Amino acid sequence: MKRTMSLTARRMAQIQRQYLQQLMEGTTFSIADLLNFGSFTLQDYCKKLYPHPQSDEIIRIAQAFCEEHNIWCENARHYITCELYLYPDAQFDRMLAMVENNAIDYYLNDVAGRDLFGHLKATEQQDARNLMKRMASVDHHLSLPENATPVEKANIYILKFMKETSPAAWFEEFLQLYCYHIDVTHKDGNSDALGHIPTVEEYIGLRCHTSGMHHIVLLIEYADGNFLNKEWCAAAGIDVYLQRVNFLTAAFGCLSNDLFSFEKEVIDNSTDANLLMAIALNHPDYSFPEVINSAAKIVQDVLVELLDLMDKINVQLSLAPAADADKIARLHQHLKGIDKCVQASWLWQVYTKRYKRPASIWVETQLPNATAKAV
Repeated sequence: MKRTMSLTARRMAQIQRQYLQQLMEGTTFSIADLLNFGSFTLQDYCKKLYPHPQSDEIIRIAQAFCEEHNIWCENARHYITCELYLYPDAQFDRMLAMVENNAIDYYLNDVAGRDLFGHLKATEQQDARNLMKRMASVDHHLSLPENATPVEKANIYILKFMKETSPAAWFEEFLQLYCYHIDVTHKDGNSDALGHIPTVEEYIGLRCHTSGMHHIVLLIEYADGNFLNKEWCAAAGIDVYLQRVNFLTAAFGCLSNDLFSFEKEVIDNSTDANLLMAIALNHPDYSFPEVINSAAKIVQDVLVELLDLMDKINVQLSLAPAADADKIARLHQHLKGIDKCVQASWLWQVYTKRYKRPASIWVETQLPNATAKAV
């Protein structure tokens, strides 16, 4: 383990130095330009997406809910809007529940997330792990433990509403993914804590869980009560495509976020639980620009494959029998939800102030009046 810690520490310091050199030289990169391909541009793809029409009212109610449960912090204003972009057509009550669920998740991330956990005192780490263990152990009975904390009470309150407003099979899948996300996310995610340097593939697999994107994608069905008939999808030969689409949607959301949050995580908090650092550690000969380009290529490839699979599913649906019109319509509606989820993953990250800073290597995260030359 000592060898792993030495390697990661040296590589971290090297990347941070090269980053600062790029910053001092005034060089920036456009994440959009790195991800665009052929005639496809993210700007055109996302230009018709708008947040939920009742966003202001939902934010007001969600903030009051968080304040009531003592889980509101000022930077919540920058993340509580996420779901409003992801599910712009959601029914009001469902949208409110999802925003409040998201607020709980981000609160946990901001007090004991993978980039902060290692900076906590030993007693704080133990308290955080005890809390996460309890929250990750919640089962379908949704019982509160003795001496439950305010965040646990808020969590169970929202989960009970979601259980009452969804099919049992869907809720079981959601709860399993959500609890696993809580368990694996709120701990030290650095390589030295793991005892080894994960491969890039291993990192991506875990990142989809730590980001919560797997259950976020599942919420597309919940948002407007459009729950898919899995048996029909399997009989129509679409289920394998659909499973891959769900994975790629999750991967695009979390891996594009690793670009946006690189400075917050790697530069500010020295965590290597980030796609760029996973690449840097697995390719110690890469320069910082090469690390950036390699990470962007992975995210771009995810986007290319995702859009291609969506086209294939639509072609397959066009060949389905007319007798299945209702199921076909439901799947078309779901695919539109996938589209909007991908668009929102991009638009929200550009919109939110969560990643903005006066000096940034990313064009998209620079605060106004910042000057630098783009490459």
